[in-house]
Amino acid sequence: MGSFKSLSCMAIIFLLISYSFNGCIADPALIDSICKPSEDYAFCISRVGNDPRAATADLHGLALISISVTAIYIQETLDKIYELIHELKDPVTQSRLTLCQSDYNEALSNFQSSFTTTSRDSFFEAIDFVRIGTNKVMDCHNRFMTSPGPVPTSPIAEDDTNVFKFSGIIMIAIDKNIPKK
Repeated sequence: MGSFKSLSCMAIIFLLISYSFNGCIADPALIDSICKPSEDYAFCISRVGNDPRAATADLHGLALISISVTAIYIQETLDKIYELIHELKDPVTQSRLTLCQSDYNEALSNFQSSFTTTSRDSFFEAIDFVRIGTNKVMDCHNRFMTSPGPVPTSPIAEDDTNVFKFSGIIMIAIDKNIPKK
């Protein structure tokens, strides 16, 4: 059931993005304007710049694409967390991952809201949703470092880091859409 729900969410996001573009062709300079200031240029190019939808996107479309690929990534991480909870035998890690599952669900909801508000050009509201969603992932990440008991390495530490990178890309893309005075 969770798989059907995630596929439905991804399909809706894809359709919204498809209808959001104004037909401008994204040139490499446009993609570079978002990826160069990001934390990890290669990551940005591989995840956002190489997305097939980026070829026909304007700045607004690139913001939507960056949010969309982030939401998809978060859903994939949720699927991974679910599997890890059932595979791992360590009760401390299972408990922390169960809490992370809740954090990631809230993060997904906030990134989806960011997509909706970006679609409506409500950029400051979109930024707030990105911050809240990123903070939920940070809560998960910190749980492995600050909780009492042994401090095992989080099995999703790399996923957390990638969400932080995505968030930076989204913030850059949204900021470029805000009219400057």
